[in-house]
This record gives sequence, structure tokens and C-alpha cells, in this order.
Amino acid sequence: MTTFLLRRSVERAFQLDEQPSGLSLNPSKPLFSNPPHMSSAVDDVMYVVNQVVDRSIATSQRLVISSVVPSVARVLDSDFIGMIQRKMRDESYPKAAIQGALPPETTIISFLVLINNLDIASDYVRRIVQSRIQTPGAIASNSENIGAAPKSLDSLFPFGDDALYARNALKSLQQSFETKASELISDGIYVVFKNVVKPRLRPLLSDAFRDIDYQMNETALEEANRSIDNPEETGEDADGAVQYHFQRGWDALNEPIKRIFTDRNFERLLSTTISYLADILEKRIWSYYGRINELGAVRLERDIASLVDVVVRGGRYGLRDAFTRCTQMCLVMSMEEEEWAETQALARTDDEEDGIEWKLDRDERTRVRAIVQNQK
Repeated sequence: MTTFLLRRSVERAFQLDEQPSGLSLNPSKPLFSNPPHMSSAVDDVMYVVNQVVDRSIATSQRLVISSVVPSVARVLDSDFIGMIQRKMRDESYPKAAIQGALPPETTIISFLVLINNLDIASDYVRRIVQSRIQTPGAIASNSENIGAAPKSLDSLFPFGDDALYARNALKSLQQSFETKASELISDGIYVVFKNVVKPRLRPLLSDAFRDIDYQMNETALEEANRSIDNPEETGEDADGAVQYHFQRGWDALNEPIKRIFTDRNFERLLSTTISYLADILEKRIWSYYGRINELGAVRLERDIASLVDVVVRGGRYGLRDAFTRCTQMCLVMSMEEEEWAETQALARTDDEEDGIEWKLDRDERTRVRAIVQNQK
């Protein structure tokens, strides 16, 4: 009976499902719905799940728990997540109609909302479970803020290890749902990256470095440094405003998605995006072989650092690690001859006293050094 009720509730919730209204990827347009942006089915299904779990626990019967809670887990995994997966695959898959173009805006938004549904549903299940497996002390502490305290599992299941059994059953429900949902979220995030973000990253980087010449003299380096310090004053076409060009393109790429996604989903997408961005940025550095001099290497090091600063804004300093190879390449290229000789000497003796945890091996550092003209 419980399985039938849940399945019928999930089916009905998706039949009556309503998407959030007024969503747009255009940052200049206001959003007419409040975050988190999800469809109505999530609230409807989770309300029923909460009621079923509540009533099962209220019976204080171990047999009821052993029957109902696994049934809830099965229905959520197969019906709820299964329905979202089918919608992602068959109705809202973000695929461009013309090769090289972006998918339609409405399709992208619908797909992002479905991924949000999974993330928010995981949070719902986590709260449903955690609120019921708390210890009596934690429940008493929370009750000071929320009023009457709910009964703990220990008081509802006083015999033998029944309370422990009920607690483990609920934990298993949470773990099962989070595992299934996380897998589908990861798949969805990769689709967004591959079909929406990735096609725009290379043009973004090319535009940022457009018309930049790294065969520089001292006067050109000083002018470029001034333009980096004050990019808005120099204008968008000013020579050397790499950070200005990149930040403009980076914001145009990410802000539309960020305003729709939940914070967790956007962080997941950003992690995937940055990993790829670091790879193509490294390839761009290698491509300067023979087209950069010593002063240009100093300028390139500053340009790369400015791009990393744009990416890690908002306290995302852990994301710097993805760019370690790029920053170390720039470090090697801009070293003075004496510093480079000392680094090589330490490498030959396998001494790590230079204080750098190298991501580049010895041969790679030598090849990077050769990128700059007249350096060995």
C-alpha cells in the first residue's frame, strides 16, 4: 500500500509539475521567481515522503520501519530520479540545432532546473532523515528555538536495538538517494559543460589574448603594466588589457548560468570548467615557443596571474590549484639566469630546499625554459 501511494504521488506530482516562471539567461532581465529555482514536483513529492516517514516512525514498530523505509528509498530511486532522468534525456537535453551554435535558451533553462531539482531534493531528504536521527540532547537543544520537541527514536523504540535499527534504516535511505542523485547531477553538469560552456571557452581565451605581442621592449612592458593596473581607463581595445577582456567574457559566460543554478551546482560546474580552462591555458603557453622574449615572459606571468585572480573571485582560492602548472611554467620562463641555474642545481641533487612543490618534472621545466628566445 505504501509503495502504491508513493508511486501514485510521484506520478501525480510530475503530471501537475510546474516550472518556475520568469527565468532568463539574460543578466539584464530580472528573475520573477525566488531561488532556489526548481519545479513544483520536488515540494509535492517530498511532502508525501515526509508524511510517510513520520507516520511509520510514529507506529514504534520495527516491522513497519523494515517495510516502509526501504520502499520509500526504492520509489525515490526508481520513480522520482528515474522521471527526472527521462526528462533530462528526452525533453530538455541542451543540444544545438545548428553545429557551432548554442542550444535554445528555454532548453538550457529547463535542463538547469532539472539538475536543481535533484540537488534540492537531496537536501530535503537529508533534512528529513537528520531531523529524526538526532540524539535526545540535540532534539532538546533545537526545541528551544522551534517550540515543542519531537520525540527521539530512542523514546519511540525503547526495546532492544530497535532504535538503532530505525536509525540505520533512515541513514540508508539518505545514502541511497544521495548516491543516485549525485551520479545524475554529475552527468547533468558534464552535459552543461560540454554543450553550453566548453564551446565558448576557447574563443573567450583567444579574445583575451587577441593582438598581444610578447616580444616586448621595456617601454612596451611599462605601458602594458599600466593598462593592467587600470584596464577600464585604457579602454577595451587597449594593448595589454588581457584581464579586462577575459573578465568580460568570463562573466558573460558564467553569470547567466549562476543566476539559475543552486550554489552547489554552480560550484560543481565551475570546478569542471576550470579544470578544462587550465588545460587549454597551458597549451596556449606552450604555443608561444619562439614568440616570446624575456620581458614578454614577465608580462605573460602577470597576465596569467590576473586571469587566475578573475576565476577565484569570491573566496574560491582552492581553485588556484588547477592552474599550478601554468603558474610554474610562467615562473620558470621569467627566472633570472642565476635563479634558473640554482634551480637546476637543486634538481640534479633532488634537493627540495627551493621551497617549491613542482608539478612540472625536470625535463618539462627545461622545455619550458626553452620557450623564451635566447634562453636555455
